[in-house]
Amino acid sequence: MNKSNIVTAGLIVIFISLYCFFRPTILSLGGYNLAINGVVIAKILCLLFALYRFLKLVFFISTDNKKEPEK
Repeated sequence: MNKSNIVTAGLIVIFISLYCFFRPTILSLGGYNLAINGVVIAKILCLLFALYRFLKLVFFISTDNKKEPEK
């Protein structure tokens, strides 16, 4: 798989999780207003997942698959 395809897929996953973080109505079913604590926890998990995927993506981009020959 191409490195650019992996980066694009990672960015899409990050965008979706951040979209769920900023639009909490997606996280609650049918506008159930008594589920505030669950929405807060779900928003935190979405943010943590986005940060995890972002750091994983940065690490993937910064590492090079070519190994230097040892002398």
